[in-house]
Amino acid sequence: MKIDNLDLEIIKHLQDDARLSFRELGRKLNIPHTTVFTRAERLVKRGVIKNFSAILHPQDLGLQLGFVFVNSPPSKSKDVASSLSGFDEVRKVFRTFDGKVIAKVVIPGDGYQSWENFLTKLNGFEMDVFPIHDVVKFESSIPGQTLKSLEYYVDK
Repeated sequence: MKIDNLDLEIIKHLQDDARLSFRELGRKLNIPHTTVFTRAERLVKRGVIKNFSAILHPQDLGLQLGFVFVNSPPSKSKDVASSLSGFDEVRKVFRTFDGKVIAKVVIPGDGYQSWENFLTKLNGFEMDVFPIHDVVKFESSIPGQTLKSLEYYVDK
């Protein structure tokens, strides 16, 4: 899919504020709102824009964020990752080439008891656990320069 400057501008504005109306975005970009609507719909249909959603920070809601590192043989890491991904508390799962599995976990409650309750569900995994005390940077958007570096971007 080709992405031009106008698509990129629409994406940048929607990343900043997904509640921005297409009419208001059209005013900001000095183009008809119907053009914004058509372009945004095309970006959604082609899967460039996955959804429009609220971004929540777990700590602001009284939840705890942490990472679980599981040491597994490379031959078993796919099964371990699949097993971890089945837990409601697990938000993301990553696998390294050498068999490590890293899970981003969000758990309810406060303190070590909440972690212990979750970790008892993971019997049999050799793991290290790192609860996060403070999120220093939380970014969910992709900078415009990074988007321009992708192979499907074309400057018109």
